[in-house]
Amino acid sequence: MNLGHNIDEASHKFEDHVPAKAKQAIYQAQDLVHKATQHALQLVNEARTNGPQGALHYAAGEYKRLVVVCSSELWVKLNHNYTFLLMAEKVALTMANLSGNYNGFVDDMSGKWYPLFGYLPLIPVNEFSKQIKVPNQRRKNV
Repeated sequence: MNLGHNIDEASHKFEDHVPAKAKQAIYQAQDLVHKATQHALQLVNEARTNGPQGALHYAAGEYKRLVVVCSSELWVKLNHNYTFLLMAEKVALTMANLSGNYNGFVDDMSGKWYPLFGYLPLIPVNEFSKQIKVPNQRRKNV
């Protein structure tokens, strides 16, 4: 028996005997590993072509995207909770205020010749609202 045959046999046994939920979890884990590998390769490529500064900008941009997507998905899920809806307006106002203060601080410190602050990502309040609208539209279309 060769290795290819053994892999095919194991794959068929996997498909036949593993519950659907477990398969789904395994496929999601494989997808996550694939995406992480792609991002790591892109980060290394940025470091090679643009140096550490390019790699840091790439990492900050990816982190910003991750925060926006995850936060907006969490917001949409919490938006179905009645208790959460009661507090949402106050939380949103506080978040906007704190985000504005943070963004102003980072801009101010970047302008005062503290170059390290230029690498900190600003909080994209407008992008949060766009991301929250997208899942709501998907839900309406389903």
